[in-house]
Amino acid sequence: MFSGEGKVARLRTRYTGEPKAAAIHFYRRLGLRFGLVPDATDAVQQRLEALLLRALAHPHPAFEEVAAAPGSVWGLEGASPYPDRVTLWPARGQAAALLARWLPTRAPAGELGGIPGLRAAALRARGGDTTLTLVLAGQRAHVELRADPGALHQAAELARGAGLEALWEADAVSRVEREALGALLSDLSVAQAALWSRALRRLALAREAFPAWRARDPLDEELQGPNPSRIAVKPVGPGVNLRGVVAVVSGDGRGGRGCTTVGYLLAAAAAVGGARVGVLAADDPSNLPALLGLDHGDKPLGWRDANLQLPPGHHLKVAVMETDAARAAEQLEDAVTEFDLLVVDIGTTAVHPELAGLAARADGVVVVVPDEVPWYDDEVIDERSSRVQIWSYLNSADQAEFHSRRPGGPDLFVFLDEAFARYVEWRAGQEGLTLPGWDADHNGDGWPGDEDGLHTEAGHDEIDEHADLPEAYTGSQSGDVGDEQDDELLAFDDEDSDADEQWVEPYDPDDSDDVEMFWSLEPVGGSAWATLPPEEEAPYLDSWRTDFLQILSPEGGRRHPDVWPQVLTSWADRSRARNLERVAAGGLTDAERAAAERKMIAVHTERALERWDEDLWQRESRAWLAADLTQRHEVGKAERERMWALHHPRPPRDVAEELRHLVRHAPLGRPVVMAVNRARQEYDQLVLEPVGIALREHGIGALTVIPRHRALEAWPGSDRMEDGALTIGWTLAGAVLDSLAH
Repeated sequence: MFSGEGKVARLRTRYTGEPKAAAIHFYRRLGLRFGLVPDATDAVQQRLEALLLRALAHPHPAFEEVAAAPGSVWGLEGASPYPDRVTLWPARGQAAALLARWLPTRAPAGELGGIPGLRAAALRARGGDTTLTLVLAGQRAHVELRADPGALHQAAELARGAGLEALWEADAVSRVEREALGALLSDLSVAQAALWSRALRRLALAREAFPAWRARDPLDEELQGPNPSRIAVKPVGPGVNLRGVVAVVSGDGRGGRGCTTVGYLLAAAAAVGGARVGVLAADDPSNLPALLGLDHGDKPLGWRDANLQLPPGHHLKVAVMETDAARAAEQLEDAVTEFDLLVVDIGTTAVHPELAGLAARADGVVVVVPDEVPWYDDEVIDERSSRVQIWSYLNSADQAEFHSRRPGGPDLFVFLDEAFARYVEWRAGQEGLTLPGWDADHNGDGWPGDEDGLHTEAGHDEIDEHADLPEAYTGSQSGDVGDEQDDELLAFDDEDSDADEQWVEPYDPDDSDDVEMFWSLEPVGGSAWATLPPEEEAPYLDSWRTDFLQILSPEGGRRHPDVWPQVLTSWADRSRARNLERVAAGGLTDAERAAAERKMIAVHTERALERWDEDLWQRESRAWLAADLTQRHEVGKAERERMWALHHPRPPRDVAEELRHLVRHAPLGRPVVMAVNRARQEYDQLVLEPVGIALREHGIGALTVIPRHRALEAWPGSDRMEDGALTIGWTLAGAVLDSLAH
C-alpha cells in the first residue's frame, strides 16, 4: 500500500460510510482526479440517485413501519460514489426492504408507489451473485446495490404481504408507469436533483440529519463534512519513487498512438514526486516540442526546462534526440548519469533504429496500445412490442443496404446520369445561366428543388432512429460515400480552363490522364448527386444531353462498343423520364425503391422467422412496405424507453489474450506496463484487476488505462499542466512501480 493511502481512504469513508477496501479501490483507480468523494457528472444519473433517496424519505404508506437497522439511513449503510455511478451498501438484512420501497408497486385502488419505471437485474459484472443493478427503463443511468438476487423475490413477498402488486415483475413498463415517472421527474428541479444525489453519495454525513429530510430537502451545509478542502480535486497522489530508464513504445509500431503524451505524463508525475527527470524524444515525428511550446528549429534541441508546466520546485527537462547515431548514444549515456529517471519516448522504432535495443535494456517499458478490444458483452433487454421490433429490424436493414442500391439499367447508364448532373451545372456556369432553384451561393451538392427528400441521402439519414443501439443488435453498418470519390468526380470541372474558349467538355480530350480518370470512375449511386432542374423550366436540357453524348461518343464507343449503341438510342429518354419523376442522379425511382425493399424482405425472411411468427412477419412486413418514411420512424418512437442494454464484463483471459495481440513491436521479458490510451469509457477496477493478472501470463507486469480526459486535451501548448492530467500521471507511475515489483 502506498504511503498515506490508508489515511485518505479513512477520510473518504467518513463521508460515504462504505467499507475501507472499497475506498482504497476508488483511490487506487482515480486518485483525486475527480475529488475524493465526487458528485455525479451526468444530470440523468443525478436524477436517478435523487429519486432513490427521496423514495426512502417519502415511502408508500404500506412501508412506513418497516424498521431500519440502527445507525443506518433508512436501511442504507454506505455508498461508493464514482463520477459516473454509485454502489450502495445496504445494512444487514435490509436489501429486500429497500427494494420493496424503491421498485414500483400498485395498490388495489390504482395508486402507484416506489419509482415508476425502475427495474432491477443481476449484473454479473461486479461481485457475481452479490450485486444488482437498478435502472430506469430507457435511460443510461444506473445504480448498483450490493445484494443477492434472491432479495428481489423477498421484496416481492413484502409487497404482496402489504396488499400491493409488484409492477417490476411485469415484462414491460406500462404507459401508466411512464406517465407517472414523467410527472415525478418534472417535479424534481435540477438543484434538488443535485442536492439529493450528493446526500446519497455522502451517506455517512446523513446519519444525524436524515430524519429531518422527511419534511424538507437536505441542506448544503449538512453535506460539507469534516474537511471539504481535502476531498476537492487536486494533483495529490501516492508518493512515487521511480528511478532508472523507462522506454515508451508503440505496441504495434505505428505512430499516433500517444507515446509522447504518455511519456510526459509519467515524467511529470515522477518529477512532482521528487525525482530529477529527463524526457528524451526521437526527433521526428515526436510532437514533444509542440506540446510544450518549444522551438527546436533546424538544429537538435538541447536540454530545456519544462518546469513551468508543473507546480514550483520540481526538476523536469526535455530534449529531442540527436539525429547522428554516435551523438545520440553519447547524449543517452550522459542523460542516464544526470537524471534519477530518464523517460525515452521511442514511439516507433523505425525513426531511430538504434533505440530498439534501448527498450530491451531499459529498467521498464511502457507499451502504448489503442482501446480497440471490447471489455464488455452487451445484453440487450428489448421489451418492445413484436410489431415495433419487426419495424425496427426492417428500418435497420433498409438503412444498412441503402448505399449499396443501384438504379436499374447498366452501370454505364448510372454513371452517365451522375456525370451529366455535374455537366449541367458546369455548362450553366459556362453560358452564364442561372438554373431554376439555383443561386450564386449554391455549391452543387444538391438541388433545393428536391423538397420531398424521398430520393435523397438526407431523406434516409434524418430518420436514423437506431444510431444509439448496439451494432450487434441492429446489424446496421451504414456506409458513407467516400470523400475521395467525390473529389474524383469533380475532376471534370476544369478549373484551369480559359473562359474565352467556352469549353463544354466533361474532360480535356487532349489530356490522356484527364480522359483516363473520367472513364475509370465507378458510379456512386445511393442518391449521391443532384436532381436536375425541372424539365419544364429548363428546355435546354435535351439539347445538352445531345451535346453531352456527342462529346463522349468517340471515347465511349471505343471503350464500351457493346453498350454504346444502346446509350445513343435510349439514355437520353431514360434521363428525361427519371427527371420528370424528380429522381436524383444515382437515386432510385419509387418503383425501383419498392422493388429493392421487397427483395430485402425476402432475403431477411429466413432469419426473421427465427424470432417471429410467420403470419406476424408477413403482415407487419407488408404494412412496413406500404408506409412512408415518417410512418416507419414514428412506429417505434413511443417504445424507445422499453429497450436498453446491460454491460457484462468478458472473461479476463479472453480480454488479456486480445490485448496481447496488440503488442507486436515491444520487447517482453522486461518489466512491462501496458497503457491502453484514450479509453472509450471508465473501466471499473473490478474489471481491470483480473485482466491485469491474466496479462502477467503474457509477460506484461501491469495494466493501466488512460482516459479521454478534458485535462489532456487542454494541456498541450498551455502554460500549466492541469491537476487532472497530473493525477492521471500518478496512476501511470503507480502501474510502472507495480510492474517493477513483479
